[in-house]
Amino acid sequence: MNWLRIPYAESPGSGVWGPTTSNHNFCEEDYVITTYIGEFINTLTNLTYIIYGAHGLRRVQPREDGGLFSTLAFPYWGLIAVGMLSGYFHATLKYHSQMGDDLSMLIAVGAVLHQVTTFNAPPSQRLKITFLLLATVIPVSIYHCWADEIIMHEVAFAIMVFISGRTTRHLIRERVKDKESRRRLRELATFGTGCGVFGYFLWSIDFHLCDYVTAIKHRIGLPFGMLLELHGWWHILTGIGAYVGMALVEYLVTMEEGKTDRVEEGFVWPVRRVLRDLEGKENAEKGK
Repeated sequence: MNWLRIPYAESPGSGVWGPTTSNHNFCEEDYVITTYIGEFINTLTNLTYIIYGAHGLRRVQPREDGGLFSTLAFPYWGLIAVGMLSGYFHATLKYHSQMGDDLSMLIAVGAVLHQVTTFNAPPSQRLKITFLLLATVIPVSIYHCWADEIIMHEVAFAIMVFISGRTTRHLIRERVKDKESRRRLRELATFGTGCGVFGYFLWSIDFHLCDYVTAIKHRIGLPFGMLLELHGWWHILTGIGAYVGMALVEYLVTMEEGKTDRVEEGFVWPVRRVLRDLEGKENAEKGK
């Protein structure tokens, strides 16, 4: 199998974008594949966010309560922004592109949190929630860029993800009456969360055990060594987890309360598989 093994080239250190200025430089060796892309696999895997976000926009665009610039579409735009800005960061390894990557995460989760907490709220309550979110995200973003401080950004992001997850599970319990359907939707939510947690586990290995991972990659060689670019798997897994959360929220806030027997087109794996199971079960019970 040696004929399938291509040795890793020595990193030139910098490429066409010039010296690295970002605070974070992940385990993937810089400019090994091409001098135009700092971290090739970490850049490429950001397509996961963009593809899932595009599928979400394609689904909500023709809806009467949707459209490309509706509240249903904002989370998917946020997901696309994460993919584009994270890809830009990993390709250039510049400080300003790192800031764009960091802030896009707050935009995406903020859009989901806004949707899940305001969809059935009266106008006055919706205005208050919107103001509260903006009063949180904007100062945190300004401080993050000005002070070059990451802890507050991470804490704010984690809290927003936690609240979004808890609220989503509350909606499953309140809006889905069938016990089996609730179980399946909770399992879908757990799967999405699990993708994020496992992705973070791989991210941690990539970050803390980089020397060991790099040694193994060099022993394996290209192209199979690319499979050990663990930060790239973080992108793929969190892209799946984020889409599961966004699609599940969209489904819950647009469904007729208590009913899941709708033909759901436009969702993609893994959400579509679960919702089809729900619809098949509902239709089978109606036919009895």
